[in-house]
Amino acid sequence: MKLFIKIIKGVLIVVAFFILGYYMVKYFVPSVGKAPDSKEMASSPYYKKGKFVNSIQTTSAEFTQIPRILRNYFKRDVETQPIGDYIFTENNKRSDDSILQVNWLGHAAVLFYKNGKYVLADPMLGQRASPFNFMGPERFSAPPISAEDLPELEAVVISHDHYDHLDYETIKKITAKTKYFYVPTGVRASMEYWGVPKEKIKEFSWWDSHSENGITITATPARHFSGRLLNQNNTFWASWVIEMEGDNIYFGGDTGIFDGFNEIDEKLGPFDLALMPIGAYNEAWHDIHMDPIEAIDAFQQMRAKKFFPIHWGTFDLALHSWYEPILDLENEAAEKEIPLLSIPQGKWFSINAESENGWWKQYSEEVK
Repeated sequence: MKLFIKIIKGVLIVVAFFILGYYMVKYFVPSVGKAPDSKEMASSPYYKKGKFVNSIQTTSAEFTQIPRILRNYFKRDVETQPIGDYIFTENNKRSDDSILQVNWLGHAAVLFYKNGKYVLADPMLGQRASPFNFMGPERFSAPPISAEDLPELEAVVISHDHYDHLDYETIKKITAKTKYFYVPTGVRASMEYWGVPKEKIKEFSWWDSHSENGITITATPARHFSGRLLNQNNTFWASWVIEMEGDNIYFGGDTGIFDGFNEIDEKLGPFDLALMPIGAYNEAWHDIHMDPIEAIDAFQQMRAKKFFPIHWGTFDLALHSWYEPILDLENEAAEKEIPLLSIPQGKWFSINAESENGWWKQYSEEVK
């Protein structure tokens, strides 16, 4: 009996410690963000039983799969990060302001420019995809343009609130230079908590749109999920269509494969450029991340002139090697004659640029 009581006391102490730690992080670590008012979210047609949902049945890694995933993570025999001088800086400056120019800043962060106006997507320019600066997935290299060095921004669009897409430190550094932040339903709460003025935040559900100063931005469907700390799906997610004075861009952000890309194209296409996520995939979370072949499938559902891959080459977030997504994409694109643009981080390019397939091979011991 005494042993049983000791065990119960031990369990209670562990639980109490966990609860205390949770609330200390929640209320004393601002990078965690703030949950929205559930009553305000209830008006969304995509909010069911206290959570946002996808348009089709979607699952991610189940709790019971976590031990196997962790075991495979520590046992994997793949190249987990680039070798050598994997450092990128801004280069190939724009030569014609009237032509749309694009600069990949790593992962899903992309800077667009035309006629003196800049739009930034998913500005994760921090060191770690984590609420903490001492733990969590770390960048392979610094972004080619730091948050401090970014220009004045007409707009910032954010696909969802995960740490590898919505970064507290980056938002704090770019708030003063950003005209508007476009965010999915519910993300406003964290933005305001971090000091972004209310008038700078435009909170959208799918198909909401706003036009100003030659730029039209529309939130479009995606198949994903959300969550910071232990909260999941209390805010929404989206892909985005950005129209900059005649150039039409689809920004996938972070999404699994579904048949909604055709609908996006029918309503808002055709597109000059489609930016598709290709990385961090695994069968355990197949529904919410695309692999390279699925990204090509999504691209082919649209009428888009060029395909640019994002969501790879910056963080170690899956069990595959760091280069596997781009290797498979380049091979599959060549076979299917997909108009791919494979361009290094930091390099400004137009949609008429030549693809630099294989530029990444110099950073791999396994692929030469």
